[in-house]
Amino acid sequence: MSSRSIVALGLGILLMVLLGTLTVGMALAFYVAVTVFFAVLVGVLLLIARHRGDHHDGHRA
Repeated sequence: MSSRSIVALGLGILLMVLLGTLTVGMALAFYVAVTVFFAVLVGVLLLIARHRGDHHDGHRA
């Protein structure tokens, strides 16, 4: 193998590894973003439900 083909092969492998790392990183970031979004959404809905329940039922235990 010539040195040029070895360098090309190395660059190809490096690009594949970087692409895989980027894909995994984006998937993790997406997972974290979706989790945070739904946690906030559930918290807001619980606060709204509790607030409405207090107004309609009067005193709650």
